[in-house]
Amino acid sequence: MITKHNQIKGSDKKVRLSSWVGYFLPLLLSTLTPLLAQDTLSFGGIYDLPGAEVRASYTPVSPLAQRFTIEEVYRLPGTFYDPARLVALLPGVVQTNDQANHLSVRGNTPNANLWRLNGLAIVNPNHTANAGTFYDFPTLSGGGVNAISAQMLGNSGFLAGGLPVEYGFATGGTFDLRLRPGSKTRRKYQAQAGFIGFDLMAEGPIGNSGKTSYLVNGRYSFTGLLADMGVDFGGEEIRFADVNAHLHHEWDGGEVSAFAILGQSSNVFRGPDSTETEITEQKELTDIDFESYVNIFGSSFLKQTERGRFEAGLSYSTTESRRTTNSANPEPFGFEQTNGLDNTLINARIKYDYYFNTEETFSTGIEALNQEVEYLPSGTVFSGGQRIFFRTNINSAAPFVEYNNVGGRHEFSGGIRIAFFEGEELNDFVWEPRMQYVYRIGQGRLAVSAQRVSRLPIASSLLARRFQEDLFVPVSNQADLSYSFRLFGTQAKIGGFYQYTPREYVDREGDFLYSANNLLEFDPLSGGIGLTTTSPTRRYGTELELAGGKKSEGWYYRGSLTLLRAETRQEFLEEIWVKDRYSSDFITKLTVGREWVGTDKIKRPRNYGINFALIAYGGERYGEALPPVCRNCGPQQIVPLKFRNGFLNSTGTYFRPDLRLYKTKTRPKTTTTLALDVQNVANVQNTANVYYDAFLERPNERFQLGLIPVLSYRIVWR
Repeated sequence: MITKHNQIKGSDKKVRLSSWVGYFLPLLLSTLTPLLAQDTLSFGGIYDLPGAEVRASYTPVSPLAQRFTIEEVYRLPGTFYDPARLVALLPGVVQTNDQANHLSVRGNTPNANLWRLNGLAIVNPNHTANAGTFYDFPTLSGGGVNAISAQMLGNSGFLAGGLPVEYGFATGGTFDLRLRPGSKTRRKYQAQAGFIGFDLMAEGPIGNSGKTSYLVNGRYSFTGLLADMGVDFGGEEIRFADVNAHLHHEWDGGEVSAFAILGQSSNVFRGPDSTETEITEQKELTDIDFESYVNIFGSSFLKQTERGRFEAGLSYSTTESRRTTNSANPEPFGFEQTNGLDNTLINARIKYDYYFNTEETFSTGIEALNQEVEYLPSGTVFSGGQRIFFRTNINSAAPFVEYNNVGGRHEFSGGIRIAFFEGEELNDFVWEPRMQYVYRIGQGRLAVSAQRVSRLPIASSLLARRFQEDLFVPVSNQADLSYSFRLFGTQAKIGGFYQYTPREYVDREGDFLYSANNLLEFDPLSGGIGLTTTSPTRRYGTELELAGGKKSEGWYYRGSLTLLRAETRQEFLEEIWVKDRYSSDFITKLTVGREWVGTDKIKRPRNYGINFALIAYGGERYGEALPPVCRNCGPQQIVPLKFRNGFLNSTGTYFRPDLRLYKTKTRPKTTTTLALDVQNVANVQNTANVYYDAFLERPNERFQLGLIPVLSYRIVWR
C-alpha cells in the first residue's frame, strides 16, 4: 500500500518500496504510516524534490521525532542548504551564534547533541568547528558549514526528546540524517553555484540489474576560491572542501550500502602591520592558523522476511583540529600557542524486529561505541620539552529490548537499554528504561514519554581526570507531555518537558558552581578547569506550536514559542538554583511562505516562491569581563570570564529576520532554481558576547552577523 505521503511529483515517478516485503510488513506499514504522517507539523507540507527518485518516506524511530524534508532545506530562509540550520527553526532550539550551527536544545549545551548518519553515531560532521565560539577554539559539535551535502540526503529527522532504546549517548538533541540512494534507472547530474560554495553531483545505476546505484557529490567553498584569487575578508581566508559518496544495492527483501564523507577546512587570519595600521582590538595583534579534517566511513545492511527485520551497521569517523596563534608584531610581546582537539568514534549496531502481528512488534539488539579523544590545551604545557596531550578512551556496549503496540487509538512502546562504560579511571553502567505512549482523541493526539539517557562524559573526563579519580557517566531523567490537535484548520501542539541530571560535573569559582552544561569549547580557559565536584542540573519548560496552510494551496506558516529555564543547584544554598549559560528564558520562531505555480510564455512550468522567517530568543548569559590577574601578561593574552558571582549578564534579546526568494523552471531534461537568501535582512545588530580586551584594557563587545546576502543557482539534469 502506498499512501499519499509516498507519492512523487516530477518526471521520474518510479517508487521503490521493496524494503517492505512479505505479508505482515505491508499490513504493518499501512497501519503505521497514516498515523505517523498526520501528526507532523510541517513547513507548508511534505514534498519531494522535482525529478527525485524516492523509495519511501522517513519513518521515525520515535513518534516524537521532528521530521523534515530536504525540500524544506532548499526552500526555507537562512538554511544555506545546511540541515542543522533548518533544525534551528524548530521549537526549543537555539543557534548559539549565527556564524555557525552550534545548537542548544532546550537549554542543553551543544556538546549534549549527537549526530547519526543512517542510524550510526558519527563525529561532528562540520567544517570550521571553531566558528562562532567565545575563544575561537574547536568544539565537538557544530561548525560553520556541514560537510554532509544536502544533495546527498533523503528525508531525515531530529529528536529533542523521546529517544527509542536503540539510540543513546545524547541528553540534548539527536540528528537522525539519512542518505538517499542514487537513481537506479538513469544517470542524473546536478550543479550548484553560490556564495556558499560550488557543488557537482552525479548519480546513476551501476550495471544493468537496476539494483545498484552510486551517488557522489563534491564541493569547494566560494570564499576559498576568492582566497585563491588573493581576496580576503578583513584579513581572513576561509576555505572548505568536501567529497561525499554513497553506494547502494538492493534486492527483494534487503539492501546494503556504503558511504564516505571526507572534508577539510581552514581559517587563516593575519593581523595588520602595527607600524602602518592602527590596532583597534586585541585580535589584530595575532596571526591565527586553524585547520581541521573530518573523515566518516560506514556501511549498513538490512534484511527482511515475512515476520522479521534484521539491521546491522558499522561506522568509523574521525575529526582533527589545530589552532595556532602567533604574535603578528613580535616585539615586545612575542608568543606562540597551539590548541588541538581530535575525536574518533567507532560505532556498531545490530537490531532485530519480530512482528507478532500487524499491531505488535518485539525488538532487540545491541549498540557498541568506542570514543577516543586527544586534547591539547592552548596553554604552554611541557614535560621534558614535549607538549602534553590529554587522552581519553571510552568503550561502551548497550544491549536493549523493546516492545511496540500500535492499534486503534493507542500507540505504545516501552523497553530498557543497559549501557556499560569502560575506560581509564571509568567503570560504570546505567539502566535506561524508556517509555512512550500516544492516545488518539478524535483528530488530536496526547503523547507522553519518560526516559533515562546517559551521555558520554567527554568534556568532563578530559578536564577532570587530572584532578579526580571518581569519573562517572552523567545520566538525565527526562519527561515530555504534549497534546496535538486541529483548531479552525490549523495544526496546534502544546506541551511541556522536564530534564533532571542528579549528578553533573561542576567547577567551583568562589562559592559559585559552574556546571559542564555551560561548556562548549574544551579548554581550561573556558571554565571548568577542575570539575572536581558534582551538583544536580535541570532544564524545564513549555512549548506551543501552530502550523497551517499548504505550499500547494497558497500561504503557509509555522510558529512556535518556548519558555524554558536551565539551572544548576548551588552547593552552599541547596534550595537555590541559578540559571545556566543557555537559559535563554524564551525562544520564538515564525516562518511564512508562499509559492506561485504557473507557466512561462511557451507553457513550460515555472514557480516563484517567497519565504520569510523571524527568530527571537532571550540571549546567552555570561560572567564578568574583568582585567587579568597576571600583571606581566602581554596584550595578546586571552582573558577568561570570571564567574565568582555567577552568570550576571546577558547578551540581551536576539532578533533576526531572514528572507528567501526563488524561481524554479522545469524543463523536460532539466530543473533550474535561482535563489536569493538574505540572513538578517533588517541588519539588526545582535551582541554575540562581551570579553575583556587586554590591548584596549577594557571590556569589549563582539557582534553577531549583520545582513548576509547569498545568491545561488542550481541546475539538475535528468
